[in-house]
Amino acid sequence: MKKYDVVVIGGGPAGGQAARNLSKKGHKVLLVERFDSFMDNNFSSAGMTLEPLKEFNLPDHIIGAYWSDITLQCTKKSYHWKGDSQKGVVLDYGKLKLFLADETIKNGGEVLTGYKYISKQVNDNSVVLTLQKNKANQTLQVEAKLVVDATGPLRKVMYDTKEAQPKMDLGSGTEYQIEVSPEIYEQYKDRLVFFLGHKWAIKGYSWIFPMEQNILKVGAGKVHLKSKDQENTDKTTKKITEQIITEYLKCDDYKLLDIHGGIIRYSNGLKDTFYNNKVFAVGDAVSAINPRGGEGIRYAMQSADLACVSIDEFLKTGTTNFDNFRKKWRRKKLFKWRLSEMSSQRMYSKYSDAQIENRIQFFHDNFGTDVLIDSLFNFKYNQILSRVFQFLVLKIKYFFKKERF
Repeated sequence: MKKYDVVVIGGGPAGGQAARNLSKKGHKVLLVERFDSFMDNNFSSAGMTLEPLKEFNLPDHIIGAYWSDITLQCTKKSYHWKGDSQKGVVLDYGKLKLFLADETIKNGGEVLTGYKYISKQVNDNSVVLTLQKNKANQTLQVEAKLVVDATGPLRKVMYDTKEAQPKMDLGSGTEYQIEVSPEIYEQYKDRLVFFLGHKWAIKGYSWIFPMEQNILKVGAGKVHLKSKDQENTDKTTKKITEQIITEYLKCDDYKLLDIHGGIIRYSNGLKDTFYNNKVFAVGDAVSAINPRGGEGIRYAMQSADLACVSIDEFLKTGTTNFDNFRKKWRRKKLFKWRLSEMSSQRMYSKYSDAQIENRIQFFHDNFGTDVLIDSLFNFKYNQILSRVFQFLVLKIKYFFKKERF
């Protein structure tokens, strides 16, 4: 049985970043990925701003496309924000995962592909993990001082089978990666398009993201919350995605390159278990996903960075305050997460088409591209709240002036 300081289960952005960090610090690390290749299971739309490229020192070769403009398409109208420069990127998700794995190996760590997590046995000073090779009965056991659960919304390592978990909201999504004509690609190559309203979305939002030449990502996501306006519908995220391709893009002869999707289980208020019994959770296993916009790669990698502080301290000194990981993450994120949770619940499950149009029209009339980006991606609401407060003050003054005369 091989022994490691840390075994990371899950080769996504959170797991890959954790393995990359810890191996760089000199710890003996094993990164386990259940798929045979990091290019498989390419499920993330992977849109983000430019800041994470510098924050995590990411190379150019994992970038699928740059974007500068944003369009919000509602049921009736379309609202455009044009950037004066490049504002963000759409990553090639498979290449990102492969890069982080390669970095782990370069730093002296090990990578094991094609094995899935089966079970754990926690001892006084270590954890014994049982792994199983894909499509075979062959099993493998490894031992670690600590384990990182980067299995995403399944949280497979943190919670044993049938073990009680915090209350979760469910979400699901479908994304098509398609090759289109140069004429269609030209219209969307520099632009992120988000769809809101009952025509183009159901209890969520849909999107079009550019990738490399003539390739677009088109998808739809939904939250599984009750909504009077959208209870009785036969729409699915797959049907909505195909509707956008045929009706919005007006593309009947596209080449389908890939279909992917999945389920998200999200803890409102970040009530997840971050550490328990020699297991750290990172990424979607601690709901590190933008609750309004869905973008989660940056926050998954940030959660890994923060977890590695406690892991590194324990491995070097033999002691650490494991609760600090959860406390620091909630201190940094909880307030902004709460605002986004409330905003998304209203927008996706309560508002009518008319209410959505009114709010997007107000935003379009009052805020520029950078404010929109800060709101969607960076949880920065200062300018928005200030403008809304000024608007309310003017409305109140107008009311009293009208009553007076």
